[in-house]
Amino acid sequence: MFELEKYLDCLAHKKTPNSDARRRKPPELDEDRWMMIRGNDFSIDASGKIATSKALRRLGAKTQVMTKTINAHVRKRLTHTFEVANIATFIARVLGLNEDLCRAIAHGHDLGHAPFGHAGEAFISEITGKDFRHATFGVVIAQHIERQGEGLNLTHQALEGILAHSGNVEAVLGTTGVKISEEAKVVKYSDKISFTLADANDIFRRTRLLELNSFPRIDKLLRRCGKNQRERVEFFITGLCRESAEKGYVSFKTSKSARIFAELKHNMYKVYDLVNLQNSAEILGRVYSFLSKTPLIGDADPALVLALMTDDDILYLYGKDYLNARDFHDCSVAEIIEYLRGKKIDFTDPDLNW
Repeated sequence: MFELEKYLDCLAHKKTPNSDARRRKPPELDEDRWMMIRGNDFSIDASGKIATSKALRRLGAKTQVMTKTINAHVRKRLTHTFEVANIATFIARVLGLNEDLCRAIAHGHDLGHAPFGHAGEAFISEITGKDFRHATFGVVIAQHIERQGEGLNLTHQALEGILAHSGNVEAVLGTTGVKISEEAKVVKYSDKISFTLADANDIFRRTRLLELNSFPRIDKLLRRCGKNQRERVEFFITGLCRESAEKGYVSFKTSKSARIFAELKHNMYKVYDLVNLQNSAEILGRVYSFLSKTPLIGDADPALVLALMTDDDILYLYGKDYLNARDFHDCSVAEIIEYLRGKKIDFTDPDLNW
């Protein structure tokens, strides 16, 4: 018997019912309403809306932790997204929570990532003087940029979960006492488990960009969790389910395995600056300068355009001796521009007060 079997359906009483789903636009105005045949709102969010979005496709060309690698086995944001969804839906299945809602949140959680990952976020924050958060921007993309500016019309629960996966939701919304779903908590922890272990796997084993024996504390912590990636994922999933069963709600903070994970994640953050693209600010700066001066984007915010671009878009334009219209139209972001013109889109406002 696997230990996980002891925790089956222990949080079923906290499951978000499919009947609680609500959307900004009524059903008769939702172009995906035909999918309701043998489906539910949250499964439609995951499979019918987010999975077919342009924003999700662009994640295949966005940095997870290493930029400009030719090794197809190294994670990008898209493969990371699928790994988060796998972990989150499994945890939901064990705990008795809503798997479809977990899948929807997981599929959408990184839609708002800028090129070059967190380095891109920092660059946009610096040039605009605003706090660029990919979690917030993902909600903005889903509501105001996708589907030719009409938005995906996702459920409020999915959007809230996307916003909640990273950072302080109360600070973003400017209110207190915000209660997020148990499914949103599952995705938040699944994201952290996924990227911490996957990044270590890519950095130390797959690319050998750094030698693990140079980081003895990380090496020791990884060995305590298992001898390979699968065992380590199981170790932390089991720890999360055990603690959640004991607490009566989704939690991964106080148990021994949670403390091991917290220390591992803390030590991994010391590694990231050693593997990220070192001249990212210079590269992003040149492309941003072009966007700020070119008439091609009209009155669209150049910072917004930059945030929607992929690593490939940025590196392609940066590599040109002379930038022109033809080069820009080769980029994925070019077909989105017309839906940004004439609109005031604030990447800091999740617009969830409905």
